[in-house]
Amino acid sequence: MLIFGGGELEYTQTELRVMALFSSIGAVFSWLVGGIDAPLQYFLLLMTADYLTGMVAAWKTGALSSSKAFDGIKRKVIILAVVVLANTIDQAGSLGHALRGAVLVTYAIMEGMSIIENIDRMGYREYIPQFLRNKLAQIRSEKGVKI
Repeated sequence: MLIFGGGELEYTQTELRVMALFSSIGAVFSWLVGGIDAPLQYFLLLMTADYLTGMVAAWKTGALSSSKAFDGIKRKVIILAVVVLANTIDQAGSLGHALRGAVLVTYAIMEGMSIIENIDRMGYREYIPQFLRNKLAQIRSEKGVKI
């Protein structure tokens, strides 16, 4: 039994173990990425928005696939591994968060462009400025993707 704010909360041993497990995972993640500060929070928000808009775009275009969704999650995990690597190099070289910050900004720009591309795929082209639509068309043609 835990007493919190004057009231009693009762948790089972299983619930306490699950809470301890997720608390530990969160603490290790925070340590690995150099802390959960504003740049990382906004980056995680962009990653989540990219994933969700990608899912909606795939659903709207009839291309929704569990294997593609899993590939998207794998890409996000790899990106976070690069953030961990950058933080490790920063810590080893006493660089503060210089490299980590550069990695976060670079990937944030990529996530933003991916969100815009997903919005375009959803059929909301009219809400994207023309110069960005032109850039998206250029990127797609370089990738060999049909417009």
